[in-house]
Amino acid sequence: MKRPWPTRCAAALFAMAPALPLCAAGQQPDSASRYQQFLLYPHRQAGFAALRAGDERTALAEFERARQLAPRNIDTALDLAEAYRHFGHADRARAVLDDQRRYTPDDPRLRAPPPAQAAVDCKVDNRPVCRAQRGFDALQAGHLDQAQAELAAADFARSPEGLALRRALVQRAIYLGDRPRADAQLAALDALGQLGGDERAQWFNLLLMQGRAIEARDLQARGGLGAPAQELAVALALSAANERRALADYLALHQPAFDDEKSERQWINLLAQVGRERPELLDLYPAHFPANSAWQARSALPLAAARHDEAAVQRLLARLPKDSYREERFSLALEQGRYAEARQQAEAMVAQADGHRLLDPLSYRLMEAGAPDEAQRLLLASYPFGGHPQAGTLFARLAVLAAKQAQAFSADDRVRLARPLESVPLRIAQVPILAALRDCDGIRQVMSDLSPDYPAELWRQLGDCYGSDRPGLAEYAYAEANKRKPDPDTTRALAYQAYGAKDYATALQAWRAVPVERMKTDDLLAAATTALSADQPAVARAWLDSYAGQGGRQDHAYWWLRAQADEPRDPALARTDLENAIAQHPQARYYQRLAALQTQAGDSKLALASLQHAAVLAPDDDKLAAQLGYAYLQNGSPELAVAQFERAHQANPDDPKLTWQLLYVHQQLGDNAQARSYAAQAIDQLDAGGMGGTDGGTVPQDEGQQRYDLRRLHEDLGRKWRFNADMTLGDTVSSAANAANPGTSYRSYFQMEGQYRFDPRWTGGDINTLAAYARVFAGSGDSGAVWPIHGWMLGVGLHWKPFLTQNIVLSAEQQTPVSGSRFTRNDTMLRAAGSWSFSPRLNDDWHPGGRGWWSQNFYVDVARYLRAKQTVFTADYQLGWHHKLADGQSIQPYARLQYTGIDRNRGSFQRDGRVGLGVQWNLWYGETRYDAYPHRVSVAIEGQHAFTSYLREKNALFLIVRTAW
Repeated sequence: MKRPWPTRCAAALFAMAPALPLCAAGQQPDSASRYQQFLLYPHRQAGFAALRAGDERTALAEFERARQLAPRNIDTALDLAEAYRHFGHADRARAVLDDQRRYTPDDPRLRAPPPAQAAVDCKVDNRPVCRAQRGFDALQAGHLDQAQAELAAADFARSPEGLALRRALVQRAIYLGDRPRADAQLAALDALGQLGGDERAQWFNLLLMQGRAIEARDLQARGGLGAPAQELAVALALSAANERRALADYLALHQPAFDDEKSERQWINLLAQVGRERPELLDLYPAHFPANSAWQARSALPLAAARHDEAAVQRLLARLPKDSYREERFSLALEQGRYAEARQQAEAMVAQADGHRLLDPLSYRLMEAGAPDEAQRLLLASYPFGGHPQAGTLFARLAVLAAKQAQAFSADDRVRLARPLESVPLRIAQVPILAALRDCDGIRQVMSDLSPDYPAELWRQLGDCYGSDRPGLAEYAYAEANKRKPDPDTTRALAYQAYGAKDYATALQAWRAVPVERMKTDDLLAAATTALSADQPAVARAWLDSYAGQGGRQDHAYWWLRAQADEPRDPALARTDLENAIAQHPQARYYQRLAALQTQAGDSKLALASLQHAAVLAPDDDKLAAQLGYAYLQNGSPELAVAQFERAHQANPDDPKLTWQLLYVHQQLGDNAQARSYAAQAIDQLDAGGMGGTDGGTVPQDEGQQRYDLRRLHEDLGRKWRFNADMTLGDTVSSAANAANPGTSYRSYFQMEGQYRFDPRWTGGDINTLAAYARVFAGSGDSGAVWPIHGWMLGVGLHWKPFLTQNIVLSAEQQTPVSGSRFTRNDTMLRAAGSWSFSPRLNDDWHPGGRGWWSQNFYVDVARYLRAKQTVFTADYQLGWHHKLADGQSIQPYARLQYTGIDRNRGSFQRDGRVGLGVQWNLWYGETRYDAYPHRVSVAIEGQHAFTSYLREKNALFLIVRTAW
């Protein structure tokens, strides 16, 4: 296959055959084959260029090489002979022409020139041979116009000599660069039908050089110029002349098979030029060389893609390496819905050098095509987009995908996205993704550093994530957001969250920062609720007024808040507010609050009725049951109260207040067994609370004393019998307070008493209502004996304790002598006695806490002997300090002040006033887990001084022994 002849080299081809002085009509020169022309072309071109430049060595070497390639071709002979003559080597020129005559003896260009005289004769002769001679001489002299003038005669121009001269003129004109003249002569030869193969090729090339592509195409169409190189030259000329339609038509009619890759590549480029109008030409051309086949596919690919010919695109891509044209493969896969393949091509493009810049457009195109899953996978493969100039956009896009399809993110993806990135800006971009995934754990993890550089929006997001789970941290986050962007929305969120965290002061401050005009009616109600929680009823009233002013619905919720706001200022108005709320929508809490106001106003019956209404609305409300129990107690219905307390206690068995209340109510009802059971429960609750004595730890004084009081009560509730005995031995007679026989002065005395407590349910009273007792007592008598063994008496009677909260006992006793002493007689004694310590902390019973305790007792006793008509009054005050010696054992120094008055019903009144100092050793014993010390032994030594007395002796010393069990 011949190589194409470039247009820029056509001038050299036209100069290949210089004019010769001899010619012969009717002879055609030997022509080289197309293949030889292909081989000769570069040497002839280089030879003529060197000839014009005067480079003898190069010119001769190139023409000699052409002669070697085509030793019989007349053109190579003429070229070489002309070069020899030009550089003064006439002999060598003649030798070349003589050698050529062996192959083309009849060619007129090889004839020897006529003799000189013949030439002279021809100067005036117009015979064809002379005209030819004059024409050749003119050509030799370079006078082209003169040679053309010889051809002016029509008869000569058609003669063999004229045709030879015309051909020589063509060659000389081409050699001298006179292309218009050469073109005119070639046209004349064509018109005469004498255009030979070489002249046709020369004229073809001349037309191409002059840009006359259409004429060159037409000349080629007339035959003889169908070589692939010539077809390529025409196509190139048409392209250069911008003859697009003609070029397309020409390319449609020709499919040359080139022998060289370069020419075929040029043809494919021309096909690509008309590809938009005639795409099938480029698609269907059968490229021979593999590289050109790929080039053809590359050229056709964008055209096929532009016209959306997916089948053509797919066919062309199949001819290209799989790792090439990834953009086109991506687009094709995207259009055909092969999203997984599109994503793979995108990943490959991103992996290339600087390919990360494509991540933004590629992921966007996947999303726009309806492949968010693949876009997500593409983005996650490059997450966290380190160094990407559009990292912010990519983070935002990933957040959009997370919001649309959170379920597409796997557990591993979520773990990876929740891992805090290395810088605050990256974490700022990271949080919206986790927010879209509703991954609050991830947000808390990413923002765990609580950096002050986080913007308000992220602090808001963090606050939303903490929410009610961690209200304190949520409030902190909202506060930080409000600090950075204190707009009404952020401040409102802070107010709501602070209220939820029970930080009412902060919530109130936040609500105050929100302009009233920016608050909705719901906000005003919430703000009023906050103000009430912060104990600011005046502020709450102001917001409620604004709520009413904005036309807020004055429903039961409004009146409920209004009642709370009005209560401190006007409880009566608050009751009206509550009644309005109840009228619209009865609720248990409305009735409960109304009952509290009614109780405060002294309307206990109305309060009870309100609580009863509340109980109907909330039958399962255990707190309401407890309130109703208190109301029943207040209205004198303990039997109804206990039922409510029992119901509340069943719902809250560990509530110590209910346990204690049931203990006392059952005690009040006289049900000692139930009261004792609740006393044991109360003790267990104290122990379970970690403040009991079972763990061997140190017990706080209040808790320890409370436990002891419960044990004392438990022990007392379970006791039916009680016994006590006491004895006093003195050195002289004294009027010390005498429980055995008031008003009688002894040096010594002794008594022992046994008491049986009746079941309160039998008597309809409380635990201390009624007890039967019997006692024996004796004294030293008038003889003043040391031992109290004289005048034994038996006393049988009843004790009545009318008040539960006061230690006052009324007694009626029948006294009967046991011995036959003349100093004793029957009598009936009526007695009222009371004892007060004025504080549980100062009583004389054991105190479990501390190293000791102060004790005091004020005792008052009034006794009336009916038969003896004698009245005795005694008042005794004692103050002492119990110093603990051991558990259940104390030593007690004390002081006493005593006054005794005796009305003997004979117009005389005797009095005795004295002070005493003593020390007493006390021992308590018999304690169990639920019972306090049931037994006590005391031994005391006391000295007394009477500052006034009806007795003879003023000073006395006593030994006192007491025991109780």
